[in-house]
Amino acid sequence: MKLWHQVIIGSGPAGIFAAEAIRERDPESSITMLTAESSPAHSPVMLTYWMGGEVGREALFFRDPSWGERRKIDVRLNTKVNSLHPTSQELKLEDGRVISYDRLLIATGAIPIALSLPRMGSKGVTALRTLADAEAVLESKFIIRKVVIIGGSFIGLKLACHLREKGLQVTILEKEPKLAARIFDLKASTLVARKMREKGIRVETEVEVVEALNEQGWVTGVHLQDGRMFSGQRVIQAVGVRPNTKFLEGSGIELRGGIVVNERMETNIPGIYAAGDATVTIDSITLERTHNATWAAATRQGMVAGRNMAGESRRYTHNFALNALNLFGLRVLSAGHSYYEKQSGLDLLSRETNEVYRKIIIKDRRLIGFILGGDVSGTGVLLRLMRKQERISGDPVDLLSGPISQEDQLPPHLGYEHGFLFRNLKRKSIAKE
Repeated sequence: MKLWHQVIIGSGPAGIFAAEAIRERDPESSITMLTAESSPAHSPVMLTYWMGGEVGREALFFRDPSWGERRKIDVRLNTKVNSLHPTSQELKLEDGRVISYDRLLIATGAIPIALSLPRMGSKGVTALRTLADAEAVLESKFIIRKVVIIGGSFIGLKLACHLREKGLQVTILEKEPKLAARIFDLKASTLVARKMREKGIRVETEVEVVEALNEQGWVTGVHLQDGRMFSGQRVIQAVGVRPNTKFLEGSGIELRGGIVVNERMETNIPGIYAAGDATVTIDSITLERTHNATWAAATRQGMVAGRNMAGESRRYTHNFALNALNLFGLRVLSAGHSYYEKQSGLDLLSRETNEVYRKIIIKDRRLIGFILGGDVSGTGVLLRLMRKQERISGDPVDLLSGPISQEDQLPPHLGYEHGFLFRNLKRKSIAKE
């Protein structure tokens, strides 16, 4: 077997799972991982649990510090890549050094979208993507009583719940008519908003923040377009993320809102692969390009890319969005094109009560999306139908009824509390006791 120098940019789930896939098949080739982080295998999804006091700091890392050494992976921390030069197969680093590669994986993830509004540079205004962001929210010489979250995104909703559980007053301000607009439809948003309001969180939709307010450089709240003001010692921007690809401009890598890859996770330049939140992939239902920025997608893409970098021929399949939330005990799961409202060519079937909302979206007798809120039974059946894209033979209404067996629950690697990560940490805590 030929020995390669495999280089991975990024140490999130896509990069870590790719490195493990390469090493599993190829024990001898050299692997170098370049990361701008101060420690690898950091999970942004776990930040809200740490901030809420549910888990310790160690829970923010899904691999232990000796992970790289045990696998003979050269992990270089605090190392930022400035540019890529495919012709010479080289990377130029921020400090001026140059690193060559035989095969390359770009797994640089995504960065938060920042609002360009007056005084948004005030101290106390932050996003939530890194440990430093989380520490900036919690640490202050001032007493923090009120937090304003701009955006009702997946992370914004989770963070609101955890901060409320810590006793803080929390306000969510969402510009769209519904929360998590790419996950929920209006009825699911209403169900979630009602639960959050019951727990004391203020939820405002169809409102627009026009500026931050501050005193002596520190944020004191926000001003809305309708004239209202909301006070807060912290303002958190949770309006979404975008692929971290600016350093690739001029490299020849095809970019369309993210790195374009084929089903092998290879870019338009042979020998260069990409995986995770930095990519745009083909939606397996619509066959259109999509930015599937979820943990499950990043891990699977990383494994496929790693296998192919090591000489195999693997394909990334079953690519559709899948999100699970547990908000004050209200379990909500959405998959595929769940946010679709009524439109020509679609059959929308639903069942709802005050505490439960279940909806399936069918096109040409094929399931293309669903939302389960309050009652998440039958998830396994629905996911299998989504993956296979076979025509539904019976009455689709039966799919709203629930599970056939215990096996039809949500697969254990997904879950509502960051899946296996959270549950494994719980087991470790119990074992220590």
